[in-house]
Amino acid sequence: MLRPLTCLLVVLVVAGVFTIQAVGATPSSCTANVTKGLGIGEGSSAGNTSDWGACCAICQEATVCTSWTWLPNDPTNWAAGGSCITRAVTPDRRVLRDPDTKVSGIMPPSPPTPPPPSPGPVPAGSQKNIIFLVNDDQDLVLGSMRAMPNTARLLGDGGANLTQFRVNTPICCPSRTTMLSGRYEHNNHVSTPAVVGCMRQNTSRVDNPSFWEHSVVRQLHGRGYTTGMFGKVLNVMDSYGCDGRSGLPPGLDRSLVMCTHTFFNCSWVNDTELVNTGDRPEDYTTSVLGNASIDWIRSVLSEGKTHPPFYAWIGPHAPHLPSTPAPWYEDHPIGLLKAPRTVHYNYSATDHHPLVAQQPILTDKDASSIDQEYSMRMRSLLSVDDLVVALHALLEEFIEWDNTYFFFSSDHGYSLGQYRLPSHKMQVYDNNLRVPFLMRGPGIAPGQQIDAITMFADVCPTMLTLAGAEVPFTVDGRSFAHLVDPTFPTPPKPWKDTHIAEYLSISSKHCERPKYNCGGHVVDDATNTYRSMRVRNGTHDFLYAEFTDVTIAADWTFSPAAIQFVEYYNLQTDPFQLHNLYNVTSQGELLALRQRLQELFTCQGETCP
Repeated sequence: MLRPLTCLLVVLVVAGVFTIQAVGATPSSCTANVTKGLGIGEGSSAGNTSDWGACCAICQEATVCTSWTWLPNDPTNWAAGGSCITRAVTPDRRVLRDPDTKVSGIMPPSPPTPPPPSPGPVPAGSQKNIIFLVNDDQDLVLGSMRAMPNTARLLGDGGANLTQFRVNTPICCPSRTTMLSGRYEHNNHVSTPAVVGCMRQNTSRVDNPSFWEHSVVRQLHGRGYTTGMFGKVLNVMDSYGCDGRSGLPPGLDRSLVMCTHTFFNCSWVNDTELVNTGDRPEDYTTSVLGNASIDWIRSVLSEGKTHPPFYAWIGPHAPHLPSTPAPWYEDHPIGLLKAPRTVHYNYSATDHHPLVAQQPILTDKDASSIDQEYSMRMRSLLSVDDLVVALHALLEEFIEWDNTYFFFSSDHGYSLGQYRLPSHKMQVYDNNLRVPFLMRGPGIAPGQQIDAITMFADVCPTMLTLAGAEVPFTVDGRSFAHLVDPTFPTPPKPWKDTHIAEYLSISSKHCERPKYNCGGHVVDDATNTYRSMRVRNGTHDFLYAEFTDVTIAADWTFSPAAIQFVEYYNLQTDPFQLHNLYNVTSQGELLALRQRLQELFTCQGETCP
């Protein structure tokens, strides 16, 4: 129902332009200034209205309308009514068209989202610097860390190696969404298959402002941190400056983030300015974002001992395809390594879900392409290893190495021939879910091997705990600070033994290597949509997964009728997930597994394990 309006027209002449002002009876009424000729551009028709005031009222009432235009049916007789057009974008003030035949208005902006509550006292010594370096498509199972010996030495040997760390969604944007928010995919996905989002995640600051407001970046900024983000963050960054209009997100002090994801000829937003880099050696994007992050951290540390703690997100594109190495590493001998021929390489998994079961055999030509890609991946990682060395040198120079938590990981793992999938991610198996996760910092004893179940949903609350900040109620994960530093109190709730993985297929049927031969292999389709749980404790180690069709919105609930396939593996006896036990498992056991997975799939915040 429309709010009652009492409007009067006041006709003014300002600099030769006729202006009409609508004055409402209350502050919530239609009080926006309106000017003939504004509001040029495409809009949505709201139908005919008796006068321009009714059109203004429609826009006032709508949740997404920011401007309106009323065009009289008869320009010589406005009493004959007219057509109302509403828009969800600010009109272009630079263009005046047909100034005597329309009336337009800009609605007052919605009240801004309130900032996070003012932080309370910070525990002594809790505000340390935080670096989070996130690679793109780097595996663990296939031996990629051989290309990063300095990273393994400085962060792994010098800190903690979380050996059972897994991603919650094995594809870029959903995984990064969980890193930033601490939320599982089922609590942040778009509403229907027709909505694309960021690989089906709702990360827009316009459509879902609470995502950024509750992000780890925003929370740390409210705790007194200065924050910077460099390189790849999310796959869709329009509302974070890449549209050229949205500006620097609140709570972010420095930004040089990728709008396109390449190794050369890249588009970026540099704070609020759109910039491009070229194809010269110095334009290699790992170097560009690395140098920018180092320059910013140096500027913070140069303020002296009273500098604010900093948070730096550093996102190289390596080793994502095309996996281009830096020019100075094009012939590095590490590229002579071949992709590992693991137990499940070229394995015919006929009892797996149809996408995997129907994979054709890998030919010699396929194998050659896989080895070529592996070579490029390894060489591209050398520059990231150099960046870690440079960050270490900088922090040592300012005597801040032992005052900094340094996290290193990748957004998901990878396939290079496993189950005959030549080059991709997005599967429910360990080679796609397991990634390196190393961290070091004050209170973290060197050389630790932590084998507890941990995941990206836990990283946001862990960082906030290490910073002495409150964890938002929206977070599904749990802090593992006490696992790496026993001086942090152990929570009363026992640590979890269950990992959650989910994927709403983006139906990417193509091979990841378009310029190489892929032999007809399809690496994703609509039925590769799943939810799964991995339980690992003193008595069990198993994976249970259910598959459905992403194109059917009702199937996103994984109702019994929607489930098209089930996989169940005992990893104590079958660590490579070769033999699906579904057909030899009792219905009672399967029902219990389904009920447990359903509980996990519907959890939110404190109800999550």
